[in-house]
Amino acid sequence: MACWLNGSAINELSLLERGFAYGDGLFSTMAVVNAQVRLLDLHWQRLLRGCQRLAINTEHFEHWQRDFLLFLQAYPHSIVKIIVTRGEGGRGYLADPRAATNCYFYAYPALNNVLAHQQGIATGFLTGRLGLSPLLAGMKHLNRLEQVLLRRELAQTIYPEALVCDVNGKVIEGVFSNVWLVTNGQLLTPKVHEAGVEGVMRSHLLALAGRHGLSASEAILMPDDFIAADEVFFCNTLNGIWPVRQLNSTILGNNPITQYLQQQLAYVR
Repeated sequence: MACWLNGSAINELSLLERGFAYGDGLFSTMAVVNAQVRLLDLHWQRLLRGCQRLAINTEHFEHWQRDFLLFLQAYPHSIVKIIVTRGEGGRGYLADPRAATNCYFYAYPALNNVLAHQQGIATGFLTGRLGLSPLLAGMKHLNRLEQVLLRRELAQTIYPEALVCDVNGKVIEGVFSNVWLVTNGQLLTPKVHEAGVEGVMRSHLLALAGRHGLSASEAILMPDDFIAADEVFFCNTLNGIWPVRQLNSTILGNNPITQYLQQQLAYVR
């Protein structure tokens, strides 16, 4: 693993870093292949929106982007995480208004994705529930304890990914992916205005579907909507699209729209 802070390599972290003391920041994770990142602009756009919502200073945003291109050259085949935090200092929860924003780049060994997952997976619903948090919903913020607990539950199942509901029973996402269903030719993905993450691949597919004449929108969706769906799939930027072949005991048949979207992703850079 390697880490840069504000453009320079580091080997230790500050004890005063708010990002790690309070989760006061945001992150985005991506695969690097030949020093290139698919949908990189969307990753930066999401980080910028999140900083604006959290009132985190972005005066050096363009500098971070230039530094990141150098980081990609140094780690051209890796999994990379960008973390932006409010910086150091402040008494308790109240940040120091003079704090300088920090931007970290982490590089990890590249993943060996399971190719069979691209053909289809079995999945189900976890019992753990996401709380409602309209102030933070949609953002990829650093407070990930719900996902830590859900990932532990997932590890106790036979599924590579699973569906997660909120405390009111609405389906929101997977543990580390967004989720979609197809019914009567229409693509639907859960709204994330109260819980969940507005994933980069999710945003891309919403736009991609429209460009290819497909109807795609956000909706409030319940477990029965997925069980009755014609097609179901998970997506994120690391794994692309994972079609669902079996949901609980329900076997899903042909998935032409899912396959079409997978084919279109092959051309995305």
